[in-house]
Parts: sequence; structure tokens; C-alpha cells
Amino acid sequence: MIIRSWRAVAGSDEVLAAYADHLRRTTFAEMAELPGHLGATLARKVKGIDNELVVMSFWEDIASAGHFMKGDFDDAVVKPSTQKLLKSFDLKVEYFETLVSTGIVGGHDIAIGAADGARSPVE
Repeated sequence: MIIRSWRAVAGSDEVLAAYADHLRRTTFAEMAELPGHLGATLARKVKGIDNELVVMSFWEDIASAGHFMKGDFDDAVVKPSTQKLLKSFDLKVEYFETLVSTGIVGGHDIAIGAADGARSPVE
């Protein structure tokens, strides 16, 4: 499984709520239609008056994660409507190969372990 990670900063809780609603209605809905998509999550860390955010989407493999890209493989997809809501955001995303995991993401059991030590091309 591949994790696609992106970070941003939202100001107030009201802005965070608006962004979370926007994300649920647009980006997450669009991702759900793509082959190989396993789910996504929005997490936050309160830091002072700001909400630091991380959006993680989960994909079957690196090729599946590429279905969501526009431009270069590590370019973030940040719509103008999203840009207006956020204080700041990363222009690039990061990809991580899952080595060991357990739980449910998007209704899929994600118990994973690379017993043979094989690596996916996530560089």
C-alpha cells in the first residue's frame, strides 16, 4: 500500500470546518472514483491559533496513486477554492511505501507486511 501525504495550515476552527467539508465533498469524492484508491483521511495538530493539517490518501500501489496526479508525480493538487481557505500549503506531496500496518482504511483491511523485504519504487 502507498500513502500519499500532503500538509497545509488552516487558521481558525471555522476555516478548518469549511475545509474539511470542502475536502469531503470534492477531493475525497473524486479520489473514491479512481482505481486502486483505498481511502483517505484528514488529521490535524493544534499549534497556537493554527490548525496544522495532514491529508493522507491510501492506494493499492504506486501506479494507482498516480491516477490522482496533475503535472509532475509529486506535485500537489490544490484547487483554487482550496487555496482560498488555507493559510499555507505544500506545493509537493510525499509518497510512502507501507511496510507493516493493521486496521481498516476505506472499508479495506490493510494488514500488510513485506515478509520478503521487497521494496516498491517510492523514491
